[in-house]
Amino acid sequence: MMIDMFAAALLGMAAQAPAQDAPAGRPSSTPAKDAWRGTTSFRDIEFVPEGWKLYDKAIGDLDGDGRSDSVLIIQKNDPALVIRNKNGFGMDRYDSNPRKVLVILQDYPGQYKLVAKGDAIIPDHDSPTISDPFENVRIEKGSLHLDIAFFANAGSWSMYNRRFQFRWDGKAMALIGFEMTYVHRASGEMNQTSVNYLSGKRKDSKGNIADSEENWKWSKVPKGTAHTLGSIGNGFEFEG
Repeated sequence: MMIDMFAAALLGMAAQAPAQDAPAGRPSSTPAKDAWRGTTSFRDIEFVPEGWKLYDKAIGDLDGDGRSDSVLIIQKNDPALVIRNKNGFGMDRYDSNPRKVLVILQDYPGQYKLVAKGDAIIPDHDSPTISDPFENVRIEKGSLHLDIAFFANAGSWSMYNRRFQFRWDGKAMALIGFEMTYVHRASGEMNQTSVNYLSGKRKDSKGNIADSEENWKWSKVPKGTAHTLGSIGNGFEFEG
């Protein structure tokens, strides 16, 4: 269902390219707090509110109706949160503005509806010594895939990533798959987790990056476990 993660991929992580600004508009109606669901517009870009910008975008069919839907990564556009590093350690400048994930379905040709959002799943880029946590967003075979990663140039030997897979169930973007890898660059300690919420199965592995074999231990996901894009907080704190 999801691509297996390898420590070599983590070791080769690089910082993301700077975000591209994009025109920002307003939804056709401004929803009250917690009343945003179902807000409609004639263009997906109009869901980027005033004071925010489009950071990244994925296009694909999420609800199986043959129309192109959208996933927008939006970022607050506050110049005060673009930090110039005065300590001289790490990158000279980094953007700590928060980001959100918006899921927009195309109900009819040229009519879009906001159906889900993740307010905090993408961690903030809040230090000059870490790479941008956001890695990738894409739509593949009707599912939303979101990848985040932690890599520090200084201050920590730890590096890890998390990969989320969501699917529209008619009411919400339900989490159907999750993968996590942790590596300690000094000791070589390595932990991996893979969860399939559709089958209710989970596997975990603990070992060392130098190990020739992975020792997976299988377990069952507790009954009643259900996560959605909107229910997940900081993605780095999610353990499956």
